Amino acid sequence: MAEIASAAANVTKGIGGFVASRQQSKALKRQAREEENAGAAQSLRIREQARKVIGQQLAAQSSNGFMGGTGSALDALTESQVNAALDAMTVIRDAGTKAQSLRYEAKMKRTEGWFSLASGLLGSASSVSGMRDDWAQAGQGQSQASMQSMPDNFQVIY
Repeated sequence: MAEIASAAANVTKGIGGFVASRQQSKALKRQAREEENAGAAQSLRIREQARKVIGQQLAAQSSNGFMGGTGSALDALTESQVNAALDAMTVIRDAGTKAQSLRYEAKMKRTEGWFSLASGLLGSASSVSGMRDDWAQAGQGQSQASMQSMPDNFQVIY
């Protein structure tokens, strides 16, 4: 009876590990999507801030009596635009890298789940096999329990 309980426990443990790993995998995939969305939102904020800064630069250039957006003023505006674009791309790349890492971790969790399920099933099969061997030996009068309970002077007659 203990072997049956052991086999059932192994199967239950394997299924539990499999289900838990699937849930962890789903959570990691959701987190990856959130990272990408957060990166896109932050990139948008950087671009909006850059537009404000460029507008302020143009207003400052024009207020000093210079013709805005020409000569060295144009170089300053171009540099601001390039820096903003690089900042936005860096944020998106970093978010993409983090999301990719999370997706790989999710894949590994799913693989762990399959191994947990296989381990549970193999452990169960091992318990059942051991139980079958015990029954076969008991039927032949050779089990460990039956051998220990026999007196020393007992002889088996065939």
